[in-house]
Amino acid sequence: MESEVKQYELICILEPHLEEADLDNFKQSFEKIVSDNNGRIIHFMDSKKCNLIYPINKQKQGIYLVSHISLEPKNIANISNELKTNKNVLRSLITILETPSEPITEKPRKIIKKYATNAKRRQAGPPASQRDEPRSESSSKDDKIKLEEIDKKLDELVGL
Repeated sequence: MESEVKQYELICILEPHLEEADLDNFKQSFEKIVSDNNGRIIHFMDSKKCNLIYPINKQKQGIYLVSHISLEPKNIANISNELKTNKNVLRSLITILETPSEPITEKPRKIIKKYATNAKRRQAGPPASQRDEPRSESSSKDDKIKLEEIDKKLDELVGL
Protein backbone atom coordinates (compact mmCIF):
# COMPACT_ATOMS: atom_id res chain seq x y z
CA MET A 1 0.00 0.00 0.00
CA GLU A 2 1.48 3.33 -1.08
CA SER A 3 1.16 6.18 1.40
CA GLU A 4 -0.06 9.60 0.43
CA VAL A 5 2.43 12.38 -0.32
CA LYS A 6 1.94 15.41 1.94
CA GLN A 7 3.35 18.89 1.99
CA TYR A 8 5.53 20.02 4.86
CA GLU A 9 7.20 23.21 5.96
CA LEU A 10 10.76 22.95 7.21
CA ILE A 11 12.26 25.72 9.33
CA CYS A 12 15.98 25.54 10.02
CA ILE A 13 18.08 27.86 12.14
CA LEU A 14 21.61 27.68 10.76
CA GLU A 15 24.95 28.85 12.15
CA PRO A 16 25.28 32.64 11.75
CA HIS A 17 28.81 32.50 10.29
CA LEU A 18 27.73 30.74 7.06
CA GLU A 19 28.57 32.62 3.88
CA GLU A 20 26.33 32.70 0.80
CA ALA A 21 28.31 29.87 -0.83
CA ASP A 22 27.97 27.73 2.32
CA LEU A 23 24.23 28.40 2.36
CA ASP A 24 23.94 27.30 -1.28
CA ASN A 25 25.90 24.13 -0.48
CA PHE A 26 23.54 23.41 2.41
CA LYS A 27 20.51 23.87 0.15
CA GLN A 28 22.00 21.50 -2.45
CA SER A 29 22.81 18.85 0.15
CA PHE A 30 19.32 19.20 1.59
CA GLU A 31 17.78 18.80 -1.89
CA LYS A 32 19.78 15.57 -2.28
CA ILE A 33 18.57 14.28 1.11
CA VAL A 34 14.95 15.00 0.16
CA SER A 35 15.26 13.40 -3.28
CA ASP A 36 16.94 10.31 -1.74
CA ASN A 37 13.82 9.95 0.43
CA ASN A 38 11.45 10.10 -2.57
CA GLY A 39 10.47 13.71 -2.00
CA ARG A 40 10.86 17.03 -3.72
CA ILE A 41 11.44 20.60 -2.63
CA ILE A 42 8.65 22.91 -3.70
CA HIS A 43 10.59 26.09 -2.96
CA PHE A 44 12.98 27.83 -0.57
CA MET A 45 12.02 31.17 0.90
CA ASP A 46 14.54 33.94 1.37
CA SER A 47 16.93 33.19 4.18
CA LYS A 48 17.85 35.93 6.61
CA LYS A 49 20.06 36.40 9.64
CA CYS A 50 18.15 37.29 12.81
CA ASN A 51 18.78 37.70 16.50
CA LEU A 52 17.61 34.71 18.53
CA ILE A 53 15.35 35.12 21.54
CA TYR A 54 17.66 32.92 23.58
CA PRO A 55 21.13 31.58 22.78
CA ILE A 56 21.37 28.19 21.07
CA ASN A 57 24.77 26.50 21.39
CA LYS A 58 26.15 29.85 22.62
CA GLN A 59 24.99 31.57 19.40
CA LYS A 60 22.91 34.74 19.73
CA GLN A 61 22.15 34.96 16.00
CA GLY A 62 21.10 32.48 13.39
CA ILE A 63 20.17 32.24 9.73
CA TYR A 64 16.51 31.29 9.26
CA LEU A 65 15.88 29.05 6.27
CA VAL A 66 12.29 28.13 5.43
CA SER A 67 11.34 25.64 2.72
CA HIS A 68 8.28 23.74 1.58
CA ILE A 69 8.74 20.09 0.69
CA SER A 70 6.52 17.34 -0.65
CA LEU A 71 7.19 13.95 0.94
CA GLU A 72 5.69 10.73 2.19
CA PRO A 73 5.06 10.82 5.96
CA LYS A 74 7.16 7.69 6.58
CA ASN A 75 10.30 9.51 5.36
CA ILE A 76 10.04 12.50 7.69
CA ALA A 77 12.08 10.76 10.41
CA ASN A 78 14.98 10.22 7.97
CA ILE A 79 15.11 13.90 7.07
CA SER A 80 14.81 14.96 10.70
CA ASN A 81 17.73 12.69 11.65
CA GLU A 82 19.87 14.07 8.83
CA LEU A 83 19.21 17.63 10.04
CA LYS A 84 20.09 16.70 13.63
CA THR A 85 23.47 15.34 12.56
CA ASN A 86 24.34 18.35 10.39
CA LYS A 87 26.83 20.58 12.25
CA ASN A 88 25.51 23.78 10.60
CA VAL A 89 21.95 23.32 11.89
CA LEU A 90 21.23 24.80 15.32
CA ARG A 91 17.54 23.86 15.35
CA SER A 92 15.00 22.49 12.90
CA LEU A 93 11.24 22.03 12.86
CA ILE A 94 9.10 20.17 10.36
CA THR A 95 5.36 20.86 10.32
CA ILE A 96 2.65 19.58 8.04
CA LEU A 97 0.96 22.09 5.75
CA GLU A 98 -2.74 21.45 5.85
CA THR A 99 -4.77 22.72 2.95
CA PRO A 100 -8.43 23.15 3.79
CA SER A 101 -10.76 21.02 1.69
CA GLU A 102 -13.46 23.70 1.70
CA PRO A 103 -12.89 27.43 1.50
CA ILE A 104 -13.52 29.09 4.83
CA THR A 105 -16.27 31.68 4.64
CA GLU A 106 -17.23 33.95 7.46
CA LYS A 107 -20.88 33.93 8.40
CA PRO A 108 -22.59 37.30 8.50
CA ARG A 109 -23.12 38.55 12.02
CA LYS A 110 -26.57 39.32 13.33
CA ILE A 111 -27.26 42.64 14.98
CA ILE A 112 -29.27 42.09 18.10
CA LYS A 113 -31.91 44.73 18.73
CA LYS A 114 -30.97 44.92 22.40
CA TYR A 115 -27.57 46.32 21.47
CA ALA A 116 -29.06 48.67 18.95
CA THR A 117 -31.42 50.18 21.57
CA ASN A 118 -28.54 50.56 24.03
CA ALA A 119 -26.64 52.51 21.40
CA LYS A 120 -29.64 54.85 20.98
CA ARG A 121 -29.77 55.36 24.74
CA ARG A 122 -26.09 56.25 24.86
CA GLN A 123 -26.58 58.87 22.18
CA ALA A 124 -29.58 60.36 23.93
CA GLY A 125 -27.68 60.91 27.19
CA PRO A 126 -28.16 59.62 30.73
CA PRO A 127 -31.58 58.56 31.97
CA ALA A 128 -33.77 61.14 33.64
CA SER A 129 -32.98 59.79 37.12
CA GLN A 130 -29.27 60.55 36.63
CA ARG A 131 -29.54 63.99 35.04
CA ASP A 132 -28.51 67.04 37.04
CA GLU A 133 -31.74 68.53 38.29
CA PRO A 134 -32.20 70.78 41.28
CA ARG A 135 -32.90 68.83 44.43
CA SER A 136 -35.51 69.79 46.89
CA GLU A 137 -34.41 71.17 50.27
CA SER A 138 -36.02 68.32 52.19
CA SER A 139 -33.95 65.65 50.41
CA SER A 140 -30.70 67.52 51.08
CA LYS A 141 -31.58 67.82 54.81
CA ASP A 142 -32.34 64.10 54.96
CA ASP A 143 -28.97 63.36 53.37
CA LYS A 144 -27.18 65.51 55.98
CA ILE A 145 -28.98 63.74 58.84
CA LYS A 146 -28.06 60.33 57.43
CA LEU A 147 -24.43 61.37 57.05
CA GLU A 148 -24.30 62.69 60.61
CA GLU A 149 -25.75 59.40 61.92
CA ILE A 150 -23.19 57.41 59.97
CA ASP A 151 -20.37 59.60 61.35
CA LYS A 152 -21.57 59.04 64.93
CA LYS A 153 -21.74 55.27 64.49
CA LEU A 154 -18.27 55.21 62.95
CA ASP A 155 -16.90 57.21 65.90
CA GLU A 156 -18.52 54.77 68.31
CA LEU A 157 -17.05 51.78 66.53
CA VAL A 158 -13.57 53.28 66.33
CA GLY A 159 -13.77 54.38 69.97
CA LEU A 160 -13.30 58.11 69.63
